[in-house]
Amino acid sequence: MPEPPQSAMSREAQCREELGYDRTPTLERGRPDVGSCTPDARPRELQLATRLPLCFSHKTWVFSVLMGSCLLVTSGFSLYLGNVFPSEMDYLRCAAGSCVPSAIVSFAVSGRNVNVIPNFQILFVSTFAITTTCLIWFGCKLVLNPSAVDINFNLILLLLLELFMAATVIISARSSEAHGKRKGSVSESANPLYEVTFPARVLKSYSVIEVIAGISAVLGGVIALNLDDAVSGPHLSVTFFWILVACFPSAIASHVTAECPSRCLVEVLTAICSLASPLLFAASGYLSFSVTRILEVFQDYPPAFKQSYDVLLLLLLLELLLQASLNTGTVLQCVRFKVGASWDPAPAGQQERPAGEVSRSPLKEFDKEKAWRAVVVQMAQ
Repeated sequence: MPEPPQSAMSREAQCREELGYDRTPTLERGRPDVGSCTPDARPRELQLATRLPLCFSHKTWVFSVLMGSCLLVTSGFSLYLGNVFPSEMDYLRCAAGSCVPSAIVSFAVSGRNVNVIPNFQILFVSTFAITTTCLIWFGCKLVLNPSAVDINFNLILLLLLELFMAATVIISARSSEAHGKRKGSVSESANPLYEVTFPARVLKSYSVIEVIAGISAVLGGVIALNLDDAVSGPHLSVTFFWILVACFPSAIASHVTAECPSRCLVEVLTAICSLASPLLFAASGYLSFSVTRILEVFQDYPPAFKQSYDVLLLLLLLELLLQASLNTGTVLQCVRFKVGASWDPAPAGQQERPAGEVSRSPLKEFDKEKAWRAVVVQMAQ
């Protein structure tokens, strides 16, 4: 006996309602409420797969510019006063020269992100150590010969350099602590926007120039020491010692790091150049008296043999400035790479999943029986 048409239609509508497999989009099968599908996250809550430059603090920016300006002005006055009294205030010239890379770094930090300040902490500490040594040097000269040392602006300038560097070291240490607290949250919430390429070609060129300048400086120093025993002083041997110690290790480290850059090698190169740069600038400040002496060459003609010796010291000063500038540039390049590169591996949750897992993760398992019943119903229709 055939079924009533009304009961057949109701059963067919029930099957359509229950097994409407063909009307459900593939990605929406198994969801409790297809019609009320909403985005999982708002656009403002989405985390970028990039690490955009963080807005630096206004106070830190002002402090960085202020410290750089104060260091430059104080170093300029100290160099001038040290050249007015070259033999009495040689310590002041060394202290002024050693503060130049810290002033350069302060201006470089102000134009970039202030989170790079902790990376220059070795440079600040080495500069502070040199200024402290110069202060002890002044005290020793004052004890040995009190009548030959005038305590005027020289002590004031030396104390100002010491205070500025102490403040810079303290701020860099506090920035390092604050950066360490924020490092975990930043690394979990963001990935690097782009991989910063290591400046291998730049560092290789730096190392070649440093080796050439160091060899020529050593040869020039040997010639200067053998010119005349009367004009040769102890400052030459000290300067050449720092050339040998500070120039060649940084050049070798730059070349090795450029060949196979790694986090350990970059840290070692940054530490070596951070120690070498203030020392080279201090030696340059000590030899800055040759600039005033070389002006006498244009006053008296023909120039005396001792003035030719001063010309050789001026060439040595220029080579020291070149090496010091290259070491400071190497520090800036390494810090830029350390800040821009991502050394930490990506968390397990952020790793890329297989395509099958991505499509199945928010949905229920595929129901084969339900799909087959839906196919049978469609064929019956």
